[in-house]
Amino acid sequence: MAAEQAPYPFTVQDAQTASHTLYIHPNESPSTVLVSPPLSEGNYHNWARAMKMSLLTKNKLGFVDGTIAEPPQDHPVLPFWQRCNMLVLSWLIKSISVEIAQSILWRDKATDVWKELRERFAQADLFRISELQEEIFSLKQGDNSVSKFYTSMKTLWDELDILNPLPVCTCNPRCACGAIKNIEDERNKNQVVRFLRGLNDQFSGVRSQLMLLDNLPNVNRVFALIAQQERQFSFENVSGSRALIASRENSNDNRGSQSDHNRNSQSNYGGCQSSSGNNRYSSKKCSYCGKMGHTVEDCYKKHGFPPGFKFKNPKYAQRSANLAHSTGGFVMVLNSLSRRHELMHTT
Repeated sequence: MAAEQAPYPFTVQDAQTASHTLYIHPNESPSTVLVSPPLSEGNYHNWARAMKMSLLTKNKLGFVDGTIAEPPQDHPVLPFWQRCNMLVLSWLIKSISVEIAQSILWRDKATDVWKELRERFAQADLFRISELQEEIFSLKQGDNSVSKFYTSMKTLWDELDILNPLPVCTCNPRCACGAIKNIEDERNKNQVVRFLRGLNDQFSGVRSQLMLLDNLPNVNRVFALIAQQERQFSFENVSGSRALIASRENSNDNRGSQSDHNRNSQSNYGGCQSSSGNNRYSSKKCSYCGKMGHTVEDCYKKHGFPPGFKFKNPKYAQRSANLAHSTGGFVMVLNSLSRRHELMHTT
């Protein structure tokens, strides 16, 4: 005699309870996209992990893992189950790329879709494991910060842990040899070594110190130490830059003071100095050029600049040369007339 089938565990009253898995909240829509990016040929494991988290949050994970079975056709809970099943099926289709969605559009149960996707995209694990191992060994910090480099490496490690998980002890009672703990420590050591070897050469000192330890810290602890060292380097670079800027400013101030001293050693278009050493603050004012620090009797602009005078503007040097040339000729004429006048009086 065949065994009697166990009665369906849920009732209509359960389906009308807000906390029950058969209950559909008014805000839950079939058009909702639960995860992003959608499922493609190369991201199944990440997508499956995100989808499980979303379905568990919505209390609907049982519709894909098979724990909420379909009730008999004559059971009053069947309509509630069908609504929830179609809702989860719609969420799956909305979270899958268009090409893949077309191939599972005519499936009636969310469990069948979930099983088919796992069979289609979770079988190339060995190839993906080899790719992840190569990416981990070739990953370097480069121009990235320590945090960004560690995040990239941590993402690869997490995916590798999903594809190649650590063994789980199934002994009853549980064995006490510590083999699983040793395997975990070995994996942590490998991760620490790969992270330290991928850092730039500026961390060679702290890297050598950490790798000489007998018992390596947890990889997250190692990252915290390296990040602290990076902040120290940044602080030292900023302090060094500020010191360099300050030294340059002091050097410029010294050169400026020397230039002011050299300018003050000459009068401002004149031939005398004020008692304070700065012609701009002298009480003398030239009535010819309007400059302070000299009078019209000593005005270089009127009488000519002395030889070797340093001009700020080259055009003034040319003017001075022309003026000296013309003034020299005028002086020669005056001297000739003066000698002629003296000869006339002597004769």
